[in-house]
Amino acid sequence: MFADQELEALRRFPEIGREELFRFFTLPPADVAFIAPGRGRGPADRLGRMPP
Repeated sequence: MFADQELEALRRFPEIGREELFRFFTLPPADVAFIAPGRGRGPADRLGRMPP
């Protein structure tokens, strides 16, 4: 169905630059405020943290 070169390209992550990294993987201030403690949330509620 796919040529070897096409399969190789599909199995890799694309090359992305610094600007794209910031644009796609940085939370805007509103999202940071939403997940930050102080709004009824504690450290265990943060992304990537497991409760004790």
